[in-house]
Amino acid sequence: MSSQTNVYHANKLYLFFFLFFISIFLVTFQSHAEGNWQKLSPGIEYQDLAGGILAPWSHVYVFRIDLNKNKLGLVNAKNLSLKNASVNQFAEHSNALLSLNGGFFDHEFNPLGLRITNGKLENPLKRISWWGIFFIKNNKAHISSLRRFHYDSEIDFAIQSGPRLLINRKIPSLKPGIAERSALGITANGKVILLVTTNAAMTTNKLAHLLRSPPLSCIDAINLDGGSSSQLYAHIGSFLLNVHGFSNVSDAIIVKRRGL
Repeated sequence: MSSQTNVYHANKLYLFFFLFFISIFLVTFQSHAEGNWQKLSPGIEYQDLAGGILAPWSHVYVFRIDLNKNKLGLVNAKNLSLKNASVNQFAEHSNALLSLNGGFFDHEFNPLGLRITNGKLENPLKRISWWGIFFIKNNKAHISSLRRFHYDSEIDFAIQSGPRLLINRKIPSLKPGIAERSALGITANGKVILLVTTNAAMTTNKLAHLLRSPPLSCIDAINLDGGSSSQLYAHIGSFLLNVHGFSNVSDAIIVKRRGL
């Protein structure tokens, strides 16, 4: 056997062990990420997908919500007798556990697109084809296209925004552009994912891949009004997180315990 043949077999062996250890590392990393959720209260879990050693200042804050124990609502700045407000103001006004910026709004801070909270229509549907509608009906979360959406009185919560990031686990064609992001997702077992980035601007395509991959594992997801509007406030027991936005917003998505 020639020396070249020996080198070839040795290289194949090295490659095999390299790929083996990489696969073990990825499985271990995935398992660690799956088990890294921190329970904050019944039906609310939290995880920070931090930037790691290379970007310790970057964060992707994620909350996983069980709708059997918690409910989503909307608060408009007008409820606070204000034109606009920050998410911590919305949370404090409504005694919410968590508050996240909502959908789009115009230069006068009027919400754009459908808004339903506590079964009441707060703002009408807007005919923009690339927007989607996140809604909760019979305590189950859905994301629908404009064409397939049908309003009925059993819808408890709805917000229109876009673009849709995941449609039955598939990533649609998305436009480029890097910005801070906020989003809503739905997992296979019906839990709702709330996400916001800080110092971690990304494209919607990268955001979609992040939402689809463990530990988030969403099957459907929708983009909210990101950029300078991206902000989140959570005060759950001793846990406190305040992600400041660069501008106030017209309304916010809030999370409260059921029965309150």
